[in-house]
Amino acid sequence: MIRLQQALHPDAHASWLQLAQRHGGQHWVSNAPCQIGVCDSGHGLMPVTQLQQFSAQDSYVASPRSAWLRYPQAEARRHGSRAQALATLAASPLSGLISAARLDSALLPGNWLLSTNLHPDWQAQELTDLRDSLLSTQPEQPLLLRNVCAAANPGLPQQLTAQGWTLLPARLVYLCDPQSPALWRRGNVKRDQTLLEQADLRLLGPDDIRAEQLPQLQYCFRDLFIDKHSALNPDFSSRFFRLCHEQRFLELYALELAGNVVGCVGLYARHGWLTTPMLGYDTRLPAALGLYRRLMALLLREARQRGLRLHYSAGAGSFKRHRGGEPQLEYSAVYARHLSKRQQLALATLAALLHKTATPLLQRYG
Repeated sequence: MIRLQQALHPDAHASWLQLAQRHGGQHWVSNAPCQIGVCDSGHGLMPVTQLQQFSAQDSYVASPRSAWLRYPQAEARRHGSRAQALATLAASPLSGLISAARLDSALLPGNWLLSTNLHPDWQAQELTDLRDSLLSTQPEQPLLLRNVCAAANPGLPQQLTAQGWTLLPARLVYLCDPQSPALWRRGNVKRDQTLLEQADLRLLGPDDIRAEQLPQLQYCFRDLFIDKHSALNPDFSSRFFRLCHEQRFLELYALELAGNVVGCVGLYARHGWLTTPMLGYDTRLPAALGLYRRLMALLLREARQRGLRLHYSAGAGSFKRHRGGEPQLEYSAVYARHLSKRQQLALATLAALLHKTATPLLQRYG
């Protein structure tokens, strides 16, 4: 892996990189057993992740196999027999092609082990330099860039394909312009904002949350995203929550009821976008409290106040559409031009299979 060549500035991303290099991805995400290197993106230093051991529990943020095989299979089971049948039919060839293309051991630049990595406005020469730098250290591995979306980074998919990268459909995400006056006239948006302002719950900002409350925030996140949805979601460690609390890698907000944290959200702002890689709430509480609605209303409000575009990420499509989310197909880009013809053929076949099977499923159920 590429090693750190210069001193890092003492900020949250630098701390993340330094400790991840020393201890691996599991220091921050317990189900991401990857080695972390560092390279220069042309817009500052960024991580390069690579799985070191493989298991069925690896999070999709670190494992291409989990991203394209395990997680979709789990989601398909939630969407009924037809979706499950299609996922089952594609599972065996997908698994074989992922192995043949050696994607399990790919180098993933710009991967902060978050559901949504927000990329800079890369220029063509910067992408060339990034590719060549990575291949100079590990010339036998494919490269994989997650979270490639034309609407989030105009021109990026075209630049990558022009340089020989292959685009593989990955997720349907929802993007929003919070500066649009029409958005704030929507009934759902107005009702959510009114709910957020109710005094029955106390909203805690980054300066209000106490260190001893962090286990409650972690419980809320795990209750929703790990226990209720999928163990393949990134399982952020207690160390990660401390990093966010002390250095604001994510800006933590929480909802408090009778002195107990019952909901949390972590805001991530970079390159003109705001998103939330961390959100959770106590699922034992009555749905009438509207905890998810309040947290998403906070996200929307903060994006407007900061003058940022909003990346709603994936999932809860109907909810996000009613709150201004525009569906956009997101890809992972793989570079394998330097590898054997067999590996290149496996990648090309995988791309064709995913475009045929995954794209319609994402567009229908995303």
